[in-house]
Amino acid sequence: RLASELAAQRDLLERRFNRFVRARVDEERGGRLAHLDRVEAQLHQLTQMAQNSGDLIRQSRAVSKLSVAITAFKNTVERTNAQQPFASELSTLVSAATTDFPATRAAIASISRAMAEDGVPSQVELEDRFETVRKEIRSVSLVPENGNFGSQVLSVALSKVMFEKDGLVEGNDVEAVLARTGFYLRQHDLDSATRELNQLKGWPKKLAEDWISAARSRLEVEQAIGVAEAEEQLAKLSLV
Repeated sequence: RLASELAAQRDLLERRFNRFVRARVDEERGGRLAHLDRVEAQLHQLTQMAQNSGDLIRQSRAVSKLSVAITAFKNTVERTNAQQPFASELSTLVSAATTDFPATRAAIASISRAMAEDGVPSQVELEDRFETVRKEIRSVSLVPENGNFGSQVLSVALSKVMFEKDGLVEGNDVEAVLARTGFYLRQHDLDSATRELNQLKGWPKKLAEDWISAARSRLEVEQAIGVAEAEEQLAKLSLV
C-alpha cells in the first residue's frame, strides 16, 4: 500500500511539474512574440517616417523647380518694355508643372503656341499705342455706324475742336470712355482699361478692336502667372 501511495504521489508531482514547465514555455514564447511585435511596429514606424521624409523631399524639389520656372517666365514677360517671345520659358514651366500643380497646368494650357512665339505687348507699348488709337477713335466718334464719307470728314473736323475729357468722368459717350480708359492705364490697371474700351460701339469699337485683342493677350498671360504664383505659395505652405 505504501508503494502504491508513493507511486500516486510521484505521478501527481510529475503532472504538476509538466504543467509548470509548459506554463513557463508558453510564457517565454509569449514574451518573445510580444517582443517581436514591438520590433515589427517600430520597424513599420521607421519605414513610414522614411517614406514621409522621401515624399517631403520630392515635393520640396518639385516646388523649387516650379518656383524657378515661374520666375524665369515672369521676368521674360515683364522685364522689358518691348514685346518678345517666351516660348522657351513657357516650355520649361510646362515641364515643371507636374500633376502636383493642376491649377498651374490649366492656366498655362490656355496660352497658345503662337502667342508664346510672338510674345505679348508690354504695358508700356499698350499705353503708347492707346494714345494713337485714342486719336483715331476721336476722329470718328461722331460718325454713325452706316455713315458715309461726308460724315467722316465732318467728324474729323469737329473732333479737333471738341473738349477732350480726362480722368474718371461719368457718362457713356466716347469721350468719357476714352477718358476713363486713359486714367486706368496711367494707374497700370490694364484689366479695367480694357473693360472700359470694350464698351465702345460702332466705328470707335472697330478701331479699338486690335488694341483690345492685344491687351487681352497680355492679361491672359498675367492671369496665368498669377495662378501659378498662388499655387506655388500654397505648395510652399504645405511643406512647413
